[in-house]
Amino acid sequence: MKLTWPLFLAWKQLFPSQRKVSFFSLLAIVGVALGVNVMIVVVAFMQGFQQKFRSDIIDSQGHARAVPLQRKIAWRKDSQKIASLPEVAMVSTYVQGHLLVQNRDYHAVPFSMGINPSQPKGVLPINEFLKKGFVPVHGYDSKDITPVPTINSLEDDVVFITQQVANRLGVRAATVLILDDQNVTETDGKVQVVRLDPYVESEEWMIEFLAEDRYKIKNILGSIELNCSLDEPAADLGWGYPQFRVVPGDKPFSKGDRYRFQTFRSSILEIYSPTMIEQAKSDEMAPPREVRVGGIFEVPWQGFHTDALIGTHRFMEDMRGEENVCDGFFIKFQTNYLHDENKLGELCARLEGELEGNWRIIPWFVENAWFFDLLKFEEYLMVLIMIPIGLVAAFAIAIALMTTVLRKIREIGLLVAMGGTRFAVGMIFCMQGFIIGTLGALIGCGLALLFIRYRDSLMSFIVTKIAGEEGQAGVTQFYDFYSLEVPYPWESEQSMITFLTFIVFAVLVSTIAGLLPAWRAARMNPAEALRSE
Repeated sequence: MKLTWPLFLAWKQLFPSQRKVSFFSLLAIVGVALGVNVMIVVVAFMQGFQQKFRSDIIDSQGHARAVPLQRKIAWRKDSQKIASLPEVAMVSTYVQGHLLVQNRDYHAVPFSMGINPSQPKGVLPINEFLKKGFVPVHGYDSKDITPVPTINSLEDDVVFITQQVANRLGVRAATVLILDDQNVTETDGKVQVVRLDPYVESEEWMIEFLAEDRYKIKNILGSIELNCSLDEPAADLGWGYPQFRVVPGDKPFSKGDRYRFQTFRSSILEIYSPTMIEQAKSDEMAPPREVRVGGIFEVPWQGFHTDALIGTHRFMEDMRGEENVCDGFFIKFQTNYLHDENKLGELCARLEGELEGNWRIIPWFVENAWFFDLLKFEEYLMVLIMIPIGLVAAFAIAIALMTTVLRKIREIGLLVAMGGTRFAVGMIFCMQGFIIGTLGALIGCGLALLFIRYRDSLMSFIVTKIAGEEGQAGVTQFYDFYSLEVPYPWESEQSMITFLTFIVFAVLVSTIAGLLPAWRAARMNPAEALRSE
């Protein structure tokens, strides 16, 4: 099918046959492409931040939180009732409050929460929090081989704290280093520390091989000396001692191979509760509760609390001086409720009815509505800022096309004299705006896809140049570009809508930019146009 002559002439004016590239066409298309690229990337990244924070919130506190409406309530029965529902995947109880934590002359008042450690796969993925918060120690002539703590280390006299609390108090969890001054032949075998509980004392340990398959574990003080074999399970000296495991390689160990380790005890904290403060006002002596630091954790959702402490349920009950208390449940539903907020809201309302009005079930998007309203406001603000970029390109296109009309007055008159209608002549310049908008939008989408594809490298370069190496950690604390998921248009309906919206916007604006020159050309008198110099 042949193109109509207005579209053909519009294409030829933009891309003349005698030249490979028209300077005006190139600048106009590049301007539209850059505008489309910027608008798509900004909106796509804002949507990516929303999706990231949504996932972080659900990972940190589940899909919903149940809050009791009465002081004394049969929470154990209600917890079992919720957990028995087919829509519910997990339920975790918690007790919360604020405690005064002290280490020598340093103090902190973290948000404190008591959970049930016998539920390792609860709503809160504590093991993942501990893994993210684990920071190896950089020692001189040594290497940190401390195993990442798990929720199994949590006891009534053991707590987990965030890195902010640890830095403020100057404390750490138990640590073990392997010293570099070891005597080892060429072997690819290794010795691991598979357990380091919070009650391990500061001490030096040595593993010395007596033969290829036999070794000896001893401490420098000489109070422990244990002969072991590779054919036996890893020796377990019990709670309060490190557990070593020898992993043989292709090259066997040799007699005299020696591995030296240095363990450091975990810090001890003194904790005061509001109950102790009230007792002190009544002249009652209440010694502080001493606990050990079992691990450092990091919650991905910064709104959870940067200064936080996690202990056992019984520990928080003791600190509050109450028994059989519960401040709420964290609830996680089945995966089909993950992205449907309306469906989740209806389910939470139905749960409230089944619990006879004793609990308020708060979905995650209601509890954090203020934050997502702020993100939406930022997104709309960015769009409003980006729209003038497209309008600037439209004004530039209109001016350039108007200049073209003034330069081609005689050609326009000739076209009308040869039988061309005024509408068809005007469409030539309107089509030029359409072509510029279409090509610019397509190229802009291509640039946006490249930016999304290489966003990690580009953002790392930008953040490093602006904030520096030291400030990069602070920026990623709130805007973690490296874990940001920005879907391609064929992977997400929302992303596809974003791309199509700005494609249509660019084409419409560019086409409308050609209307004024088209109207000017259509109104020309052919006789006067032919006499024009």
